[in-house]
Amino acid sequence: MGERIGEAADRRHTAPVASVTLWAAICAAAVAAVHALTSGVGPRLGSYRTGLITLGVFLLAALYSARKRSLWFSVRWLRAAAHLPRSIARRMVTIDRLETWRTIHIALGIFALLPFWWHADAGPATPLERLILVLVFLIVASGLGGLLIHDLLPLAMRKRPDYEVRLEDVETAYRQIYIEAEETILGHSEELVRIYLAEVRPLLTGSQPPARLFLAMLTGRDPAAAACGRARRAAAALPLDRELFERLIDLAATKIRLEMNRFNLLMSAAWLVFHIVLAATLSVTVVFHIAGALYYVGLR
Repeated sequence: MGERIGEAADRRHTAPVASVTLWAAICAAAVAAVHALTSGVGPRLGSYRTGLITLGVFLLAALYSARKRSLWFSVRWLRAAAHLPRSIARRMVTIDRLETWRTIHIALGIFALLPFWWHADAGPATPLERLILVLVFLIVASGLGGLLIHDLLPLAMRKRPDYEVRLEDVETAYRQIYIEAEETILGHSEELVRIYLAEVRPLLTGSQPPARLFLAMLTGRDPAAAACGRARRAAAALPLDRELFERLIDLAATKIRLEMNRFNLLMSAAWLVFHIVLAATLSVTVVFHIAGALYYVGLR
């Protein structure tokens, strides 16, 4: 399992860019630089042209979501590639990979901010346009958060070869660890049981603060080291059962790492749901914005 995870993580380096976060930063810097050089473009093009350009780029970026959910385009693209010379066909297959689509999606999503910026510079904003501005900002921010998760999770998987990829497997491991710990203390001294109940069981039955897990995800540190520190210090009071107690602490540390595992899995899914909900909300507000603009044109 560890080898497969390592291979999957290494495969990212065969993608168009090795770090999607770095690619996003390069695109954002390019947008900022181009806008600084073209600050007068927005008023010259006008709000209608800049709005249409922005809408078109966002729609192109949204094709990535359609590509992930349907193979209609991919099947026809590969059929066309099969009739071309091998060198060209290989490049067409590379272009159709999800890694390539994701890279293009990131670039389009960020470069759409350039015409959107021009659009915002074209005139004073209405309350609806301010809402659209906030939604676009949140969509970009959520996308950048997803990029960070995408870059950080493979590192977490490689550091922990026993990394689970399904939430139900994590829950099963929780139960197994708790049962093993409870069975381990049977028949031992009252002092061991007392310290176990005070220091180790709360780690087995409780939950680590989300803020601590989030910080551990960003820094790559093991959250179990700090969480089990107090329990390891309490082991000094058990000179006869210290080795056994250390084993119980190791079980608690494994459980905390599984919490980190579970947190990573939830984060990798939650950000995407949030991103999609924001995109759907933005779509609705843009429809109202366009309808209002067309209505205003009709009145003129």
